Amino acid sequence: MRRRPRRPGGLVLAAAGVVLASGCSGGDGGKAGKADGSATTTTRPVVVRAVVSRERVVDAGWRQGLARVDGGWVASSNNALFRVDDGFVKQAENLRAVPPQLASQGFNHVGDIDVAGKVVWAPLEQPDMERGRQMMARYDLATLRFLDAFPAPQHHAAWVAVAPDGTLWSMDQYTGDVLVHYRVAKDRLVPLRSLKLDRSIGRVQGGDIAGGALWLSTDADGDAVFRVDLGTGRVQMIGSAGRVEGEAEGIDATPSPSGLLHVLTVDPALAPVRMVDLRVRAT
Repeated sequence: MRRRPRRPGGLVLAAAGVVLASGCSGGDGGKAGKADGSATTTTRPVVVRAVVSRERVVDAGWRQGLARVDGGWVASSNNALFRVDDGFVKQAENLRAVPPQLASQGFNHVGDIDVAGKVVWAPLEQPDMERGRQMMARYDLATLRFLDAFPAPQHHAAWVAVAPDGTLWSMDQYTGDVLVHYRVAKDRLVPLRSLKLDRSIGRVQGGDIAGGALWLSTDADGDAVFRVDLGTGRVQMIGSAGRVEGEAEGIDATPSPSGLLHVLTVDPALAPVRMVDLRVRAT
């Protein structure tokens, strides 16, 4: 958790509360990073809005990241991972998620996580941002046991999102206009072409991918939530996670009856922590 001053006729994914026009570039039914050259001349960009549909108080330890899994959730705090069922009953935990060999190098912060198959991906951050060296770590989903970690040439590592093709997306800076992209090799991360955004986004806390788009939660502009087209880099501010007197943290993008997006927000007193669900609709 990063402290800051307090401040005041289409394709319908009904279960998630998502309504998006068919044929729109980068829509929620599309593929990440794919675009047909002819289609781009005849379609309009998706324009969406997100509205809060539900809030639930969750464990006060959930202060960083969030990821949906079958039958429950995985959440993170600065140095812990938790897995719970749909009733928020704890199934597993790792209270020393940063292993000693990395803690001795200064790594002390677990960011917004993601899950791919039987693996939890977590960005591990150390505070000397000028080093340009952070970590992307893997954990066993069933036990949350640390598996391994890969150096990431980033100044910041607040979040990681796994694309359907298994590649990783993140941001080099806490506030910035470039997404970094990696392919996972046997023993390292291989940088792929970065994506330049059409505007800078401030204080990004979390990211997740769904339907060909990247969804970002931030601790700026009233806890704004953004949609990024991974084919074009087009950015839209689509709404707010609310509770702007506190701090927005990680985000998950998984269709559910209460909405597509799920964002953690932390009260200024550090408790309660809430999971805020948002419905996403075309405008």
